[in-house]
Amino acid sequence: MNRTLARRRLAAAVSAFFLLASLGAAAQPAAQPAAGYDAGPDRTDAAARPAVAPEAGPPVLSLSLREAVLSALENNPSVAARRLAARGVETGQRLERGAFDPQLSAGIRGSRDSGGGAAGSGEAGVSLNLPTGTLVSAGASAARTPGAAADSSVGLDVTVTQSLLRGGPVQGAGLVGIRMARLDAFSSRHEFRGFAESLVFSVESAYWARYLAERQLEIYRESLRLALQHLDNTRRRIQVGVLPELDLAAAEVEAALRREALIGAEGRAETARLQLLQLASPRTGDFWDAPVELTDRPAEPEPRLDEVKAHVELGLRSRADLAQARLAREKGELEVVRTRNGLLPRLDFFIALGAAAYDQDFGSAAERVFDRGPRLSGGLTFSFPLGNNAAAARAEKAAASRAQADEALRNLERLAELEIRTAYVAVERSRSQIAAVAETSRLQEEKLKAETEKYSVGRSTSYAVSLAGRDLLEARLGEAQAVVGYLTALLALYRAEGTLLQRRGIEPVI
Repeated sequence: MNRTLARRRLAAAVSAFFLLASLGAAAQPAAQPAAGYDAGPDRTDAAARPAVAPEAGPPVLSLSLREAVLSALENNPSVAARRLAARGVETGQRLERGAFDPQLSAGIRGSRDSGGGAAGSGEAGVSLNLPTGTLVSAGASAARTPGAAADSSVGLDVTVTQSLLRGGPVQGAGLVGIRMARLDAFSSRHEFRGFAESLVFSVESAYWARYLAERQLEIYRESLRLALQHLDNTRRRIQVGVLPELDLAAAEVEAALRREALIGAEGRAETARLQLLQLASPRTGDFWDAPVELTDRPAEPEPRLDEVKAHVELGLRSRADLAQARLAREKGELEVVRTRNGLLPRLDFFIALGAAAYDQDFGSAAERVFDRGPRLSGGLTFSFPLGNNAAAARAEKAAASRAQADEALRNLERLAELEIRTAYVAVERSRSQIAAVAETSRLQEEKLKAETEKYSVGRSTSYAVSLAGRDLLEARLGEAQAVVGYLTALLALYRAEGTLLQRRGIEPVI
């Protein structure tokens, strides 16, 4: 008892000595430069120095969640690249329709024989392919042959050829190319919508990741402040002899750990800021160094979700990848039509109507071109390759591809349902976890208060207080993580069912 009292008196005396010494130092006048020392123009009183304006940094970038999403859809370079690719696919329909554009042809030639006679001819025509397998052609010709009684001739002809089997209207193969190009255009639109949906998911996830990083940074700073406060309290109690010096180590270690954790949190917050800026791509010039201020905060969890079957049915109707798979199956059916057409023999019916006249000059011949009436002719042509192995192989391959597309679609629908159900479970679990983690955080805060009070009356140790503070830190971090985890899980559910853009009121335009 006497030793304890003596140790306390000694500590009080030492503290009084240092207090008096500090007061004496404060009462001394400011030190003057030594004789012969030139202080120079820079060693002047701070009040006499001219004020130097700090260098202005980049302006703070305030972002709401919707502003970040719209900025990404408008300014992100990946969106522009995907949009150009989709527009390129859109041109496929024009390319296929080009096969049915009218073709104009013309030609002229001349010759001269050894006797000095000159001959010449010319023709012009137009032809048109129709999707029904019909070829329509019309032409006019004129020729001059020297030495003959009627050395000038003029002719007109119109020919119609109709495919009856291969390429005929019954098979509908003539429109396969246009239909497939149209399906490709639809598929590219669904692909672009799926990409836009993934981008919106990434932007919103990055937004809440940045919010979480900022919240964690605040928690770590507060935790470090409490740890330093506890360390200072421990040092004072050791100085006055209330605690042994062994308790100082636990408080110092805890403060060092909190400082280390704060450094890591600062790095994660900066990384989250950069990722959000890269996705949002705001139009502010060099935005990489701009501080980001988030204006949105997590809202209360939504009411309980609908039954999982309703989300599955909605997803099977709305998902972009399923729409693409259905279009691929339809393309496979068209490919079967095209290849089956190649198995048929070629049977064409043609009819030709023409007229010709001969006279001394072209003008007279043209006037007499219909004197004898038009010439009408018609007939059938047939061709078929022996064996036809190539066409048979293509038809077999197309049928196998169509069956493969059917199986792929069924498998994709099953995987989509699995993804939706899994995301649904994650949302329900995250919702329940929010309340549980909040209660844990409240109990950990009460535990830390109790340990601190016990420590102040000498009934606990510095190590126990540090452990309680560490538990409260983990609980607060878990509380922030639970809120953001719920938002991310809800985003994943909306993306899994293909309704994220619709729920955000966004319609992507190619």
